[in-house]
Formats: sequence, C-alpha cells, structure tokens
Amino acid sequence: MKGVCQRPAARALLLVVLSFIGWGSWTLASDYRPLYGGLTGYFSDQVSHMSAALLLGECGTRLWSQPAGQLMRRYSTEELRQLPDDLRPHVKPGIDLFVRPGGPLDKPLVLNWPRLPRPYPPGALVLAAPTALAYHFTSLSFSSATRLLDLSYLLYAHVGFFFLLCWLLAGRGQPSALGLLGGLLLYSESIHWALEGFYDVALLAPLALCGHFLFQRRGLAALVCYCAAAFIHYRAYFFAPLALYALYLAARDWKQRPWGARQWLALGAITVLGGASLYTFWLTWPWLTRFPLTNVLQRPERPAIWHVLLTSGMAAAALFYARAWMDLALTGWVAWMSTRIYQTQPWHVLSLLMWLALPVLSARPERVPVVRDVRVVLLWVLSVLVYGQTLLPSRWMEHL
Repeated sequence: MKGVCQRPAARALLLVVLSFIGWGSWTLASDYRPLYGGLTGYFSDQVSHMSAALLLGECGTRLWSQPAGQLMRRYSTEELRQLPDDLRPHVKPGIDLFVRPGGPLDKPLVLNWPRLPRPYPPGALVLAAPTALAYHFTSLSFSSATRLLDLSYLLYAHVGFFFLLCWLLAGRGQPSALGLLGGLLLYSESIHWALEGFYDVALLAPLALCGHFLFQRRGLAALVCYCAAAFIHYRAYFFAPLALYALYLAARDWKQRPWGARQWLALGAITVLGGASLYTFWLTWPWLTRFPLTNVLQRPERPAIWHVLLTSGMAAAALFYARAWMDLALTGWVAWMSTRIYQTQPWHVLSLLMWLALPVLSARPERVPVVRDVRVVLLWVLSVLVYGQTLLPSRWMEHL
C-alpha cells in the first residue's frame, strides 16, 4: 500500500478525489440559491445547456442558425402559477422560462440569450446530455438538475487536475518563482466557475493532453485532443497555434511512415470533432456582433489597448530571450484575438488560464522558469484589463 501511494498517479488521484469530495459535498449540502443554484443563483448557463440538449433532436442545426426563443414558447402567466414548488415562488412574468414542444409543463426549459442562436458548440450539449435525459425521463426536479450539472462540471475540472498533478508529481517541469501562484489561480478559478455552473472547466483536460502530446511530438494525438477541446468550447480557438503545430507534426509523421488503422481512426475523430465545431461556429458567426459589446478593447476610446499591447510586447521580448517559440506565437495570437472578440465576461478569463496548464514546448532548459513566470504575469494583466477580474479567491469564497 505504501508503494502504491508513492506512485505519482496514485498520489494525484488521492488529492483529486479529496478535492472533489470536498467541493461536491458543499454543492450537495449547501442551501439552494434560487433561481439557478450555484454560488449566487444568478447564472443560468448550466440549465441553458441542458435545455439546448433536449431541443437538439427536434431542432437540429437550427439551434445555431435561429434565435432560441423562436424554437419554443414562453410560459403564460397562468402556467407560471402551476410550476413545481422549487420554482414557483421565485419566477415572475417575463422570465425566460420556455415550454418544450410537446413537453410537460412541470419540466420548464431555460435558454439564456433567447433572442440569439446558441453560441456554443455541440460539445456543450454532449456534456449536459446525461443530466438532460435524467431531467426529462425521471422525476428529477429543476433545482436537483442544476445541482447535478454543477457537480458534473466539478468532475470535469478534476479530471484535468488529475493529469496536471500526475505530471507535476512525476517531476516534469522546472519550478518557477510564480509557478505555484499560477497553479493556485488555475485551481481557484476552475472551482469558482464550476460552482457557478460554467462548463468552461471542461477545456482543461483536452488542452492539457494536447500540450502533453505536443511535448512528446505526437502530432496526431495532440490534434485529436485539440479538436475535442474545440468541440467542447469555441474559446479553444484562442489556442489555435497548438493545432497548427500538431498538424505540422502529424503531416511530417505521415510522410515518414505509413499510417495504420489507429492513425486513420484518429483522423476520423479529428474530422468529426473539428468539423462539428467549425460548422456550428460558421452558422453562428453572423449573429455574434448582436451580443452586447462589452470588450473594452473594442470601444472607441480604447484606453486599455495600449496597456495590453505594451504588456504583450514585453512578454514577447522575454519569450524571445527564452527561445520559447510556441509561447511567443500564443502571445501574439491571444493579443490579437483579445482585440477582435465582441463580448467579454468575467468567466471568459478561465479559458485563457488553461495556458498555465501547458508544458513549455520549446525553450532553453535553463529559461523554462522564465516562460512560466511570463505566462502568469501576462494572464493576470489581461484578466484585469480585459475581463475586469483580479483573480483573488476571496472575491468568490465569500459566497460559500
């Protein structure tokens, strides 16, 4: 038993299980906060994904090309009075509760942004599908479904933590002055937004595995993981340089040796996952500028853009010094993407923090700690300037 517990994977699993049990117990035991549960009860994202999953079979790709509110009807005032006990005291006329076509009145659906198509790839629906099916086919209540969704997002986050801890406990990577801080920020924000019902945490495992396979120069496996991340969330596009490098490695491997059944199966997965992400994004693209403009870098005065450019330039200089070419490419791409996106929300910063989970792919060995420190500083500055988040755990832990 002692020998087993000394193995990196066993120790990582123990830590992850303890963390999941702790946060999962809080999710199940805490008082439900209406209307949507989580830390504050304010965000409806998790139940929106569940509702979209239930609509997929009936609406198909119209979910991404037609405003969601046109696919269903709202509850009438009289019908609102007939809602289950866990909802009826908290709803008011005009709230975005919808009746599923042909569905029962005691199983309301919620879709945020009902005047727009769904701005999420199919993976969001796949992750919510188990809870959606339980909600539809069993007596599972609305409030219990939200708790179950929050619990599932915590699970997805901890799957990513497991891989990171395995590599950390195995001694991979060199420590850096800010490395521990970066790890704490990633853990804190992942738990924070999972508890609020945001599935963005599910990006951690596929992106971390993508970086792991790139570190091993296994381009095809890395590309499968990247496409899985893109299938889950469009914000994986912030890491597009990883896909290009993986594609280069895969093409080089294909030229050097013939592919077998496993490689062609991987190519099929890449085609399905990547194709589904790109196709639904293409359907949604004309609607993206109809979201409220919240990106400070898109506003006419744009005072923050010079701070972002200055910080990115300084980071690029440090990464050039370290010969960290992939991080240099990511810095330029993330900076450009940050000026192009139309909407920013506080939880969007979580996707960028996934950068901290990637191994340093190319750098002088003695300068790897510099690269890790640069990542932490750059992401913290972007978090404050673009997303308005200081990343202090005390800001969200006060809601526990």
